[in-house]
Amino acid sequence: MQAPAMSSPDPSAVDANITALIREGMAHHRDGRIAQAERAYREALALDPGHPEALGLLGMLAGQGGEPQVAVQLLQRALHRDPRNANLHYNLGETWRHLGDNEKALACFQRAAHFNPRHADAFRSGADAALAEAKRREAAGRWSEAIDFKRRGVQLMIVAGRLRLDAGDPQAAATELHRATTVDPRHAEAWMWYGWALLKPSPSQAIPALRRAIELDPRQVRTHELLGSAFTYLRRDEEARQSWDAASAVNPQSFAARPTLTLFEILPHYEGGDPVEFFALHRAWGEAAVAREATTKLPEFKNDRDPGRRLRIGYVSPDLRSHSVATFLEPLLVAHDRERFEIVFYSAAAKPLEDHVTVRFKARASLWRDIAHMDDTALRRQVRSDRVDILIDLAGHFRGSRILAFAVKPAPVTATWLGYPGTTGLPTMDWRITDAIVDPPGAETFHTETLMRLDGGFLCFQPPAAAPDVAPSPAIAKGHITFGSFNNQLKITRQVIAVWARLLKTQPDARLLIKSELMDDDGVRGRLRDGFGAEGIDPVRVDLRGWMQGSQDHLGLYGEVDIALDPFPYNGTTTTCEALWMGAPVVTLIGDRHAGRVGFDILSRVGLERFAAPDADAYVRIAASLAGDRATLAALRADLRERVRRSPLCDAPRFAREFEAALRTMWRRWCEAAA
Repeated sequence: MQAPAMSSPDPSAVDANITALIREGMAHHRDGRIAQAERAYREALALDPGHPEALGLLGMLAGQGGEPQVAVQLLQRALHRDPRNANLHYNLGETWRHLGDNEKALACFQRAAHFNPRHADAFRSGADAALAEAKRREAAGRWSEAIDFKRRGVQLMIVAGRLRLDAGDPQAAATELHRATTVDPRHAEAWMWYGWALLKPSPSQAIPALRRAIELDPRQVRTHELLGSAFTYLRRDEEARQSWDAASAVNPQSFAARPTLTLFEILPHYEGGDPVEFFALHRAWGEAAVAREATTKLPEFKNDRDPGRRLRIGYVSPDLRSHSVATFLEPLLVAHDRERFEIVFYSAAAKPLEDHVTVRFKARASLWRDIAHMDDTALRRQVRSDRVDILIDLAGHFRGSRILAFAVKPAPVTATWLGYPGTTGLPTMDWRITDAIVDPPGAETFHTETLMRLDGGFLCFQPPAAAPDVAPSPAIAKGHITFGSFNNQLKITRQVIAVWARLLKTQPDARLLIKSELMDDDGVRGRLRDGFGAEGIDPVRVDLRGWMQGSQDHLGLYGEVDIALDPFPYNGTTTTCEALWMGAPVVTLIGDRHAGRVGFDILSRVGLERFAAPDADAYVRIAASLAGDRATLAALRADLRERVRRSPLCDAPRFAREFEAALRTMWRRWCEAAA
């Protein structure tokens, strides 16, 4: 008789046991129980002698335990099984560095970066290894080799700094990039990226770095543009224009090639800006962009021309996250009729997004695509392949947009909405979704698109779920009125300062609270303090606050504001809605273009259009009258949140039906034109 065959172990059970052992070992490892961690890793290896994770973790233990040669052997065994594992290459590189072999370490770090181009630590450690090797070869008199390693080290530091910048950590980026400029003070790219890292936290500090970059390499367009941004943040407008002119002089084609040109981002902020000039600049860009793409050939659209069928709608944005755009996009997304409309998102974010808003967007989308890695032609082909019927841009010319992809139509119907307060300038953009208050009759003159006006307003506000309760009137506790503005400080122009100063003079005891992201910069603070001082306002009366962590603190600060002041000619949008939600009535000035009429639009949707002034005199009069009527202020504060909640501004189902009717009209027009 034959002996009964032994059953082989269940592979899934073995994998589960290995996973459990590794988790157990890692828990011991974290808590410093080294012997127990090693035992767990070795038990995992007994089940699978070549398991790369177990080998790698055991290698880390060996390195930490003072046995680097053993660590090298274990990590090399792990890489034999998993040669594309960036973390294993990185850990092996750190082990070679510990052994003093910087050349081998550098090779490992470069492989780690190859397999994971966003591994910032690999680039930083690679730079350390390269610079150490440069120093060693310099000491040996091998000068040309030393120079080569130093150059490689600086380049790796620049990449590490850029990755820190992409990850939203400008302070760490600036530290890394400043080090690069110290190692090679004549490296123009290092200075440029160092200036970029300093730009948002401190434009005043960015200017010397960017000037140094231009001094070393005056042919770099991006550096001139960044310098223009820094000057603009400080409202040094003439110097900003000179920087943009310098960028165009270096490369006239950059005008068409770069849709996020700083000038387009800043132009809406200019006081006294001519709408004709604003439109002419955008139209010139649009014509140049289309001409630049004239040789691009794409297949014909294969979309079914049935005007009544279910439509596939695509939205393109870099801001599908906790962002002001999402505040107004999510109500539409929630209320969209899924039986009649299918939703596709094209996320143009420079790095993967996974905050709570992104997760909700992904859950409601039929299809989600990350497109940062795609060039414009690839994006157009992807949209056509996805059979999108209407593609909607949500960013216009703001930073991170993919507006250039619309220079050759990616979908049968194209539209722009929400993110940018003006025309795209593109003759290939079919529609701009708006309303008759922000873009009244006659606004067509300043658009290359056909205006699709929604009767109930061009946006719908989603109140912040975690907003604190409306605070009691601060005037009661403080004994004086506090005006406030939480808008981008760029919107606070000389004209705004002059009008706000007039208002403060009518209320000698009043204070003004201004909160903005760049308020920690000495140049920004100095500009505002000097501006109010020149108008005869004691700086003590103007409270300047910087960026705050978390929406709770940001919204809670409205507990110190009695009346919110809308800047002009570029109004707030999210800030206006938030102020109303937090019980602070908003006073606005009605402008002559979209950016200057949003406040009037929002107030009209909640029945407070009486706080929208036709001119500066009326603006001061309305705000002063409110400040002098504490009873009305208290009643408004008690009722505002409920008023906003009940208003058309927050009626998502109504807004969605209007929006969808507009989409259906756009689609039918295309079907009729193609018939």
